[in-house]
Amino acid sequence: MKRILSIFLAVMLLCGAALAAAEDAIIAEAPPAKEGETVVEFWCQMFEPWNQDWITHQVYSWNADENRPFYVNLTMVDGAAVGDRVAAARGNDAMPDIITGSYGNIANDYVNGYTLDLKNLIPQASWDDLLESALEFVTVGDAYVAYPWMLEPAVVMYYDKDAFAEVGLDPDSPPTTWDELVEYSKMLVTEDRFGMDIDLTYNFWGWMYTNNNEQYLLNNDWSAANVDSQGMRDLAEFYRSIRNDGFASQTSLKHQNEGAYTVLEGRAAIAFSGSWGVGGINFDYPEKIDSIGVAAAPTKDGAPFHSTSGGWSFVVDAHSEYPQEAAGFIGYMLGSGVENVADFFVAANFAKFTTRKSVADYLVANTAASTDERIQIIQSDIMPFVVAEPIYAWQVTQYALDMLASVAIDDVSVDDAIAECTRLINEYIVDFELAGHNAKAK
Repeated sequence: MKRILSIFLAVMLLCGAALAAAEDAIIAEAPPAKEGETVVEFWCQMFEPWNQDWITHQVYSWNADENRPFYVNLTMVDGAAVGDRVAAARGNDAMPDIITGSYGNIANDYVNGYTLDLKNLIPQASWDDLLESALEFVTVGDAYVAYPWMLEPAVVMYYDKDAFAEVGLDPDSPPTTWDELVEYSKMLVTEDRFGMDIDLTYNFWGWMYTNNNEQYLLNNDWSAANVDSQGMRDLAEFYRSIRNDGFASQTSLKHQNEGAYTVLEGRAAIAFSGSWGVGGINFDYPEKIDSIGVAAAPTKDGAPFHSTSGGWSFVVDAHSEYPQEAAGFIGYMLGSGVENVADFFVAANFAKFTTRKSVADYLVANTAASTDERIQIIQSDIMPFVVAEPIYAWQVTQYALDMLASVAIDDVSVDDAIAECTRLINEYIVDFELAGHNAKAK
């Protein structure tokens, strides 16, 4: 424990010099490691260029200090290749010390023995600063299996304020219930524009969770399907009405940002996408910043909608030679400073959300987030209610999506569709021996 504290104290001493170095222009090349120096290997999945720049600056800032307690060697890994590369590295006992982890995988990776509990390797103050939802995302039993980097709620409603005004709707009062959503969407239809657009994709995790008694599609110990609820029946009927009443597009969306773009490009007046759609507005359609509104998705009775949230964290490999050092760098990069972490979300044009309370407060007080209506709404109306993405296999969700499609498109009765979905999920549980294997069972 003394060694852990000494490493963290050294980390804190580095912060001042590190932040100053990080303010320089793009760093072309990091200094080399000293002969015989401890080297922590860090694999970071490649994201947007600005994202890579921020990570590179954090590593450079650490390595630029001659009094650093160890050296960090950064390798950017193509997202398309990261799965194969990790599998090969694990097979050859050649994993890096630090690697990017998605919230959907970190629990299973920990219980499978791939990663370490970081609770006692990163100071308590860094854990205490986390939002409650963010801490829940990385908790498995009593262990903290990762340090969370960012959150990205997958369901945000985007709407065209100008279109609202054109038909006499209040641009500052978007629909909050299903009845209002249908009513407004029908009013917003024109020859060239659908009233709304929605698609059966992974963002339906939030719709299902919200309308399934705030539960996932498997029971707690994964021994049986959990889809036969009144809320799921209501959701199926609601989706049927959306697909058959003529006010919604029938074309599948092309990619995860498309929901926001259908509104930006005037193809629909209301659509749904993740928080990253805000980035689409800011980067690609800055002239429409004032005309595109955001809100939480409507619910049957206006109660809070629970969007699932994706995002990323960092984990330490279970076979790391330098676990204390690796965790110390994660704590330095994500859990110790405020302004340096806030810079990441500013660079993201606030399309991603911080996991830390102090950083959220700083952003609201000192950056453009203080006057950005969309960010304020997502932060106040969506972020407090986010839940983790389910960690069971996608196929379970696909059965539920197929159930909704069969009701809406094939005119299967809701009772028959739910019965078939239940049967298929229960068979899947048996075939893949899921019972008793929920890593986050409570």
